[in-house]
Amino acid sequence: MRHRFTVSLVLGLTLLVISAAWKEPASAEDAPPPPPVLSPAEALFLPLKEKVHALETPFLRDTDVKLHLRLFYFNREKPDDSENEALAFGGWVGYKSGWLLDTFAMGATLYGSAPLYAPTNKDGTLLLKPGQNGYYVPGEAWGALRYQDYAILKGYRQLVDQTFINPQDNRMTPNTFQGVTLGGKVAWVQYLTGFLWQIKPRNSDEFISMSQQAGAGVNSNDGVGLAGVRLTPLQGLRIDFSNQYGVNTFNTIYAEADYLRPLSADWKLRMGVQFTDQRAVGDGLLPRAVGKQFWDTQAGGGRVQAIYRDLTLTGAFAITSAGNTIQSPWGSFPGYLSEIDQDFDRAREKAVGVGAAYDFKALVQGLSSNVNFTWGWDAINPSSGKKAPNQAEYDFTVDYRPPVQKPFFLNGMWFRFRGDMLDQQDAKKLGYQFRLIINWERDLI
Repeated sequence: MRHRFTVSLVLGLTLLVISAAWKEPASAEDAPPPPPVLSPAEALFLPLKEKVHALETPFLRDTDVKLHLRLFYFNREKPDDSENEALAFGGWVGYKSGWLLDTFAMGATLYGSAPLYAPTNKDGTLLLKPGQNGYYVPGEAWGALRYQDYAILKGYRQLVDQTFINPQDNRMTPNTFQGVTLGGKVAWVQYLTGFLWQIKPRNSDEFISMSQQAGAGVNSNDGVGLAGVRLTPLQGLRIDFSNQYGVNTFNTIYAEADYLRPLSADWKLRMGVQFTDQRAVGDGLLPRAVGKQFWDTQAGGGRVQAIYRDLTLTGAFAITSAGNTIQSPWGSFPGYLSEIDQDFDRAREKAVGVGAAYDFKALVQGLSSNVNFTWGWDAINPSSGKKAPNQAEYDFTVDYRPPVQKPFFLNGMWFRFRGDMLDQQDAKKLGYQFRLIINWERDLI
């Protein structure tokens, strides 16, 4: 099965290369406009796509099949002198139906990653399974019932995106979850609640219990209850509040308020504050922190952004209490100072950061970039209580999304380069990493 999956990935890459070489024939200036020139992949699926969208039944007519290919090179040298490196190719193909009787829908997604260059002595990139092995897994398989937009009940394998439980899609494939969720929107109130019992981590082909992923041990089998709301009562104002209860592990309460205010035709000001409270609950199965089984910790932060046309300047700070490092085993930490390498959420850590982002659309449509500089100090090791090293991280990101135009093969492409340097006190060396990512997403149907 693994060989068949690898062959399918290679065929997908071959289609991409063939599409890149496809040229539109020249035509006389006075001739009628020629029909759009399609790549082989588009020509293969277009007749089926036209037939499906001509159907009268919404369940079939609104069917959506997407192919998302990803090529990812990751290279990192850590301050402790260890190295991680791999080049992987993969992505996913996903199916989603329309709504039957405006009430029922279903979907499924197959995820996978295959090694192209993966030295076994440089494992740890999270692009592949441990041992630099490829994988494939049906990460989504769900059915849903809805009542208009007020309530959507979704069951089994699915994507979930709520503060500390989210896809964390920064490697080859995202986190997905097994569970039941109920979400919807009423006026300016959006909500999501549910219970999740298993997670498929980013670089895995297996679903494991939420508690095992949190570090409670391979024999634990507990899930997580979640509930959250997003309020947008005024233009530019967003308020998020969520509670995620990990049975026998820890509970997380998160709150954030963000406000964007136009000052003039060119200037805008954005301000945000956030707060997190975490504490061990139930049997407290996670490792002890500062000598206590039933630990508790808090973190808070603030951010100010000045936006002038296509330029955004950012300043932010974060403070974490000494009770423990903030735990985020089920997704990306939503902190303002969560950077490429570090989250700056260690026990007792204080951190500040500055950054700048610019959209170069006036020069090159689809090109943007950002830089961030972050410093953290006064942290402790939550297990021993001893002082942890001060650290500084310097990040750089460039994104290019070609506009929708000819040549057709560029449609749906996203090129990304990310790099950072990590300077930790008393470390053996200056750490660094860089990532080169090419995404290509197309509608097959």
